[in-house]
Amino acid sequence: MKTTILSVLVTVLAVFGVACSKSTKDADNAAAKAPVAATGRSTSKSEIASKTPEDWLVIQDQDYIPVIDDLSRKMQSARQAFVRKEPAAAAADIRATADLLSKETPGASPEAKENTDAAMKQLSALAADLDSGKAIGLKRFDTAIAMTIHADRDRDVLVLEESSWYPYIDEPDRHFQNAHGAFLAKDYEKAAQEIRKGEAWVKLEAVRTKGDVKHSLNSSAQELEKLATDTEKGTVKDVKEADNKFGSADLALAQSHQIKAKESWAKKETVRTGHEMNAGALYLEQSAHWTASEAKAGVSAVIGDTRMLAGKLTEGSKYAVEEVGKGIDDLGKAVSDLGRKA
Repeated sequence: MKTTILSVLVTVLAVFGVACSKSTKDADNAAAKAPVAATGRSTSKSEIASKTPEDWLVIQDQDYIPVIDDLSRKMQSARQAFVRKEPAAAAADIRATADLLSKETPGASPEAKENTDAAMKQLSALAADLDSGKAIGLKRFDTAIAMTIHADRDRDVLVLEESSWYPYIDEPDRHFQNAHGAFLAKDYEKAAQEIRKGEAWVKLEAVRTKGDVKHSLNSSAQELEKLATDTEKGTVKDVKEADNKFGSADLALAQSHQIKAKESWAKKETVRTGHEMNAGALYLEQSAHWTASEAKAGVSAVIGDTRMLAGKLTEGSKYAVEEVGKGIDDLGKAVSDLGRKA
């Protein structure tokens, strides 16, 4: 399996080992011998252990990139060497990054190939100028990193497996919770940092989607970016304003996972469907939490039913085909209803 970003949230994406590194098809076959799950995440061979990023690559104090794979590690190493004024080391890491990016992805779109080629040219020119001793500004360096991340995310979405993105499923809301706590402590600098980390994961999820939900995720990311900037300036004082933005982002995440569950079920990807349903239930619950206590009570039954069914799918327990379709639709209806109430 490829080792670039997002292999997950678009790289993205990002967050200790993964207990399930097999493909969805293999996991489906193996899951038939697994025990029954109760609710929530499974505890069988199909379980995927939670992760947090090894570190964060921060560009111009605003763009946060989780360090979760070989490519992001090399980019972080290159930037650190550049900041330490070690051009030779930075150039070597830049070339290693280009080598990772050059690995061809079957099925890549013309646009993805074009973005990859453009990023490769930037990296090659940057490494050559570093070796020659030419003066290079941090802005140019960060631009090359940003182009590389963008190109890498375009390719990752083609080969993404649940073992790539699911370990980091708790990450967005974990940072929202941290930001909420920092707000209450009036530590606005930390709050802004945590908001931007949550934003990074929302962007990574957007890479996996298309259509209206992609627009919703990108809009939420923009709202979070503005919230972080306003928080740093001290213009946001009411924590409820931040909580509302967190709730909107979580709702968009819930919608994305519900749609992915439906797509996976149509492809007969049973284990992946279960993971997507469980993720959808998680973010529906979190969105309701940010919205109001009565909203959480209103979706609790759907959340419980979704988790129970998701456990059956990931564990290989018996289930009725029609109950899966209904469960996915019920989850989607609950997401829509919460959106209207919010």
